[in-house]
Amino acid sequence: MRQIQSLDIWSNGETKTAVCIRLYISYDDLDSRAVFQYALCDADDHTIYDGQVLVDGQTYVDWGASGDSNSEAYTIAAAQLNLVLI
Repeated sequence: MRQIQSLDIWSNGETKTAVCIRLYISYDDLDSRAVFQYALCDADDHTIYDGQVLVDGQTYVDWGASGDSNSEAYTIAAAQLNLVLI
């Protein structure tokens, strides 16, 4: 789990504030693409919104080049979702 810059999300008829993202790999063909499942969470770690992020192409090839594939996974997901990691 990583903290994100606060983000207001409309959920079930009310505005909720996401402050973190949880991420895990739901698919990886170990060749050219992976799918990350994500959940945006409130301060009590309750899921507000969830979905998937596809990683393919050069992004997949470069993923893990720094040696820390977990941190890079969060960076990739945050970039695709327009989130700011803190």
